Amino acid sequence: MASHTIQGIAAALGTAAILAGTASQVSAAEGTYASNQQNDVAATPALYANYLRHSHEEGAADALKGFQRLTPAQQSKFVDYLHDPALVTSFLDKTASQESERAASVRNAASTTSLRNGDVVVGQERTVSGVAAAHPLPAGNHTVTYTTYIKYFGVKVIKLNLSVTFHSNGHDITKVTDAEASKKNLSGVISISHALPKKSLSEWRWCQRGHACSHGHNADASVIWEGTVAYKGSTFQVDKKQWMRADVYGKLTDYYLHNV
Repeated sequence: MASHTIQGIAAALGTAAILAGTASQVSAAEGTYASNQQNDVAATPALYANYLRHSHEEGAADALKGFQRLTPAQQSKFVDYLHDPALVTSFLDKTASQESERAASVRNAASTTSLRNGDVVVGQERTVSGVAAAHPLPAGNHTVTYTTYIKYFGVKVIKLNLSVTFHSNGHDITKVTDAEASKKNLSGVISISHALPKKSLSEWRWCQRGHACSHGHNADASVIWEGTVAYKGSTFQVDKKQWMRADVYGKLTDYYLHNV
């Protein structure tokens, strides 16, 4: 499937633009990262490997194996990418540029975009539970998930997930039952937390002259991601809203990740 919106995390926060922040401290739910090298857990390849080795984040062990397979030169570039605000901005800009290129969503589809001569890959995935097809999902509960992520040299550093669960009566969505948000953050220099996810049932209506109007409902979900990036003695605040809309077919009809 063609390139799609990501505005997602991605180890740079699948987030959209870095806002000017304070110059002395980083405050977020995951902890505090001082920007000086002495306290920077990703200041050098050795320190970053040690950080991964002792991290309890999902995927840390696999990330460590992937990082250790890189050459010394690649490991150094990897660490530089972790601290590069311009890369975060490029990632978000690339995400924004894909908005206009988005085609009709396909269930379980994925898309990726390469940056920095292929060293960095930003992507997004959409999945839906249950059996799907060209017909409305069968009666019961179904979950659709929108994921955005960023990889450095094939190692997934940040991943943001937003899911919405709804009830189908076999031809329309009758109730949105839940919305959930989760993340994986192995950057070491970006702190990420999120507010309580929100859910809602939205209506759609389409009419064609001379024909009866069609109407139904969609399942919407959103979450606010809050984070900070430490860089050379300064910190930058990152606040992003991730939003998605799913239909009774299990497709994403709209989605984005952008500045609050």
